Amino acid sequence: MKRIIGGAVVAGVAVFGGVTATGDDTARNDQQQIIVSGGLGAFAIQTGDCLNLPDRYTEVQSVEGVPCDRPHNAQAFGAFDLTGFDQDFPGSSAFAEQADAGCHSRFEDFVGTSYQQSELYYTTLEPTEESWELAGDREILCILVPSTGTVAYDARGSGR
Repeated sequence: MKRIIGGAVVAGVAVFGGVTATGDDTARNDQQQIIVSGGLGAFAIQTGDCLNLPDRYTEVQSVEGVPCDRPHNAQAFGAFDLTGFDQDFPGSSAFAEQADAGCHSRFEDFVGTSYQQSELYYTTLEPTEESWELAGDREILCILVPSTGTVAYDARGSGR
């Protein structure tokens, strides 16, 4: 099973370290924060996880999960299920507005400043047609990304 980054499939499927879509090869502390990097399945990503996403927008099965104090290019900041769609996969353009509104409404609570005042942007991990039909995947995962390069901090409450 795979998920799409930002609704645009460019090329191939990104897989980190052979981890399955539900696998988690990271080590976590008692607060469930990643303390040792490893492969992290697209369906195992938790709000607050820091990640390294592929350089190009693509379908992903897994990504690299990293401790938030190490360089990374993304952080999960919210998740919610899409509503109002029939069983047939509508295509990401059909749920783009709902995905954007859901992530936008979660941004300030996580980061500590409004989207308009922040130096961070967001993208999403979205269902693919395969995950929609075979696994009943309706989840949108909101992902913070820096305007350029990488960061080495937890954006939670950062005001960035």
